[in-house]
Amino acid sequence: MLASSHPVGTEKAGLLRPGSYICKTANMSNEFPKAIYGQSPNVIAGLGSPNIRLVLPSEKFAESFFEAMVEFAKEGNPQIPPGMTQADFPAYLQRLHDQSMGKNLKEGHVPSKEFWIADADGFAGRIILGLAYIPSPSRCGHHVGYAVRHTKRRKSYATQALRLLLNEAISLHIYQLMPTCAASNLASRKVIERNGGVLQIASPNDDRPDRELRYLIDLTLVGRTNSR
Repeated sequence: MLASSHPVGTEKAGLLRPGSYICKTANMSNEFPKAIYGQSPNVIAGLGSPNIRLVLPSEKFAESFFEAMVEFAKEGNPQIPPGMTQADFPAYLQRLHDQSMGKNLKEGHVPSKEFWIADADGFAGRIILGLAYIPSPSRCGHHVGYAVRHTKRRKSYATQALRLLLNEAISLHIYQLMPTCAASNLASRKVIERNGGVLQIASPNDDRPDRELRYLIDLTLVGRTNSR
């Protein structure tokens, strides 16, 4: 999930075969560490408190945004359309705004709201909240995706950004979120679990390291409050 698990800003319905997941909490084992569940978002053991905030996409972050896009591209994880330049930036921002309003969506996609993770240096990453979803055996919560630029990783930015996003979700009356990540992505699993994510039951006999894990963050159980 350090690279967005779905196309940035959108989620297409039916990404998994029907019945490949069911929305039921899995029994945790040594392979899946227990979530730090129900704690105050401000007192999660062992975490730093990076000075970051979530902001709406803006032209004032253009320079640091494009610097970050170079970092993502070097990793083979491009975050913007090929050939996009700063001259295209205003139109790109408008598309992000339209997605949040449910305008001009691709077929099978749902509205989503993108926030940028900002620190003293500018753009540090992005985090996306699906504003709607199609209930199914494999989907019982709103999509969450995020990407943190390479130079800002291992600083708890992702953990803090997801924590801040949960408050944004509450303000939008969204109480169930369903972030995903590859089973081999231990860093993202920790980010999700530290924010109350509980693993959902996956397909039996599927032990591929790249298989997708789905978590449920139920804010009615975590008991978070919007402190902003």
